Amino acid sequence: MFGIGTWELVLIMALALIVLGPAKLPELAKTLGKGLAGLRKSADEVKRELNLEGIRKEIEDEVGIDEIKRMVDVRGEIQKTLSEMDDEPEPEALQESTKSAEQKENDS
Repeated sequence: MFGIGTWELVLIMALALIVLGPAKLPELAKTLGKGLAGLRKSADEVKRELNLEGIRKEIEDEVGIDEIKRMVDVRGEIQKTLSEMDDEPEPEALQESTKSAEQKENDS
């Protein structure tokens, strides 16, 4: 752990006990524990972000960012075309065939 041996750790703890006294030592240990936990959490978050960035770059390299942009653009074009088709009036022949099919259903 941090390249510190057992005897070095015992010496540091003894010096801290002498310098700070038995009253402040538990408070210092608690504060150090919280600080180290926060530092560890931040380091884990940075590792996760770097891993996500690496995955994103791998996907871009494999598929190619231009192809991804083209796929998104094509998707937008399809949606635009479909909405335009919904807005266009039906041709008369289609309207007549729809009416005749509805009449046949009603007659049956």
